[in-house]
Amino acid sequence: MDLSGLKWPLIIVVIVGIAFLASSPGVNYMVNNFTKAAPGQDPERDRIDEAGLTRVGGYLMYLWHYERAMAVMQMAIDRYGPEGANYWYNKYRIARCLDRLHRYKASYDVLQELINVEASQYDNRVPGNDNLRARAAKLKEVHELP
Repeated sequence: MDLSGLKWPLIIVVIVGIAFLASSPGVNYMVNNFTKAAPGQDPERDRIDEAGLTRVGGYLMYLWHYERAMAVMQMAIDRYGPEGANYWYNKYRIARCLDRLHRYKASYDVLQELINVEASQYDNRVPGNDNLRARAAKLKEVHELP
């Protein structure tokens, strides 16, 4: 049986699927999928949903949709709290989003919070305190923050 005739329709379906996931309805679909279960009922589901929200937030950052990325990562923080595996990483990425949105004081404040708790000890994806201090100092100096 020759299946070569299905190659192009399959390629088109994949491209349309990717385009859907990059659109607002696609992102809403993914967020709704990761928030339909109530937190605290099933630890495995919570782990999957928090990781999913974190990935969606990163995807939105990749698309330069920083405002929406922050909202999704804040949703993960609010739903799963400091016990969540991605809590500190999401905080760090929120600081990066705030910086990209020219909200330097808010970014500086989040960086200070990360420095104060030494967030890199909880999540190795968060840069060490030396790096965070350098970023905070640069923000403070360049943007003349109080």
